[in-house]
Amino acid sequence: MSWIIEHRRVWGIAILALLLLAMMGPWAYDQINVPAEYPCSAPWIRLEGDFCGLPYSGMQMLSNLPGALISLAVGTAAGSMAITDLGHAIPTILLMLCALLPVVSALVWATSGRQQQASIFHLAAWGLAVVFVVWMLPLISAFRAGQLWGLWLYSALVCGGLILTGVALAVRGRDRQVG
Repeated sequence: MSWIIEHRRVWGIAILALLLLAMMGPWAYDQINVPAEYPCSAPWIRLEGDFCGLPYSGMQMLSNLPGALISLAVGTAAGSMAITDLGHAIPTILLMLCALLPVVSALVWATSGRQQQASIFHLAAWGLAVVFVVWMLPLISAFRAGQLWGLWLYSALVCGGLILTGVALAVRGRDRQVG
């Protein structure tokens, strides 16, 4: 495990690159109803039955986050947002922010020294990202879910990151008790 810590900058950059690649890949489809006798024109693809879908990348989804935060703040300040709207918007925004935590964690991992507080931050960041994945996976349409490689790669990276961070903390704690 020490070889991971010794080469933390390389690992951090590699994880960051893979996370960005995953975010560029498709995460969901914008679906429209098009009867099966009519073709779907590019960039729309035929899903199943009477549906065509436009693939959305993770970056496209996350790029809507600043606008959502602004509209939430303005709507709340103006009093024009109902409490039920807040009940739906706030958890969604918080979960979308959780999707960005592994990127921040990879950046910190690549640039920081050996700090215990940073290790706990990494564990929390990857753990919250797993919560986002668990929330996102059931929302995936059954339509061509296998083609959503961006979300699947992100999910694998997040689960792997959580496991590696947990193992690294356990090893570090064991080494401290032995030494």
